[in-house]
Amino acid sequence: MTTGVKVNKNVLRSELDKIRDHVEMQAKDLAEDIADSAITFSTPFVDTGAYITSFSFSTGAGRPRGKSSRRKQGNQPPAQKAIEGKALLASDINKIDFNSVSVLALRNGAPHGKYDDWGVEVKHRVFERLRIKYG
Repeated sequence: MTTGVKVNKNVLRSELDKIRDHVEMQAKDLAEDIADSAITFSTPFVDTGAYITSFSFSTGAGRPRGKSSRRKQGNQPPAQKAIEGKALLASDINKIDFNSVSVLALRNGAPHGKYDDWGVEVKHRVFERLRIKYG
């Protein structure tokens, strides 16, 4: 026995758009969570603010945001630098078209920001901690 089913293309398109919007929202929320964690993990170690303000999201090739701590005044207020770093990441996230992105990378272009080199203590290893938290 066979049964014919007529599909209303407009309804189907509408449902697919809802799914796409939901997935985009989830991806954006995850990026925001990762950004928040990167800033939170970095805040206790702020000195010049160069590292915490050098995070950026990348969707492909290109130069990551990077600031050197050279010739910058130390003992900067951590909360202020955290707000600055978070604002930069929020700006990156707002520029991303999550419907067309296949890869999104969080990077830190600070010369001293290589996660495996920065800091002797494990608590300084921001990217390692992010991998543990987000997989």
